[in-house]
Amino acid sequence: MKADNKNIKLDNALMIVAIIAVGFAFVNLMTTIDKFRDIQSLTGYATDTGVANLTILSTASINFTTFQIQWGEGYINTTATIANLSTDGLNSGQGWNNVTDALILENIGNVNVSINLSSDKAAATFIGGTSPTFEWKVSSNETNACQDGTNITAYTTVTTAEQLACTNFGWADTTDKLEIDIAVGIGSGAAGEKTATITAEATAIA
Repeated sequence: MKADNKNIKLDNALMIVAIIAVGFAFVNLMTTIDKFRDIQSLTGYATDTGVANLTILSTASINFTTFQIQWGEGYINTTATIANLSTDGLNSGQGWNNVTDALILENIGNVNVSINLSSDKAAATFIGGTSPTFEWKVSSNETNACQDGTNITAYTTVTTAEQLACTNFGWADTTDKLEIDIAVGIGSGAAGEKTATITAEATAIA
């Protein structure tokens, strides 16, 4: 009877061991399957995408990098009826500075623009006196800055109304500067300090 009980206990123990062994085998199998799935995911069985996005704004902006012309003080020669001054270096009067630097307008934006010029005063209110003149001309300070050529190529009477100076003003660093020369004629009867303000207006080219 005792021998039978020992055999039953041994059989039960073997059964438990067998169940545990099967359990371990099942766990190992599931682990292997999970690892295989991980390998699949690492070897191109899944894809995804990323997106890089930005917006570049167009800016029309100009700046007078040389914004003043200073002839200083002077007077008309006693043998003349008029004194002519210009930023080309012309000076037929007495005492005034010889000026060779024109106004320089730079395109500091990132688009080509058209340029219109205007003044707050015409010759009569700027210079005054007898037969005054007030003129400007426009040229490229850097090669091909005004890509279609300037519109005021010779000295032209300054007006308070806008005048088209350049239809296609470039913005690249080596082609973005215009030169605006100024010439004035001072007749008798003109006296005192004289100032005129020149405005440049830029419009982006579509």
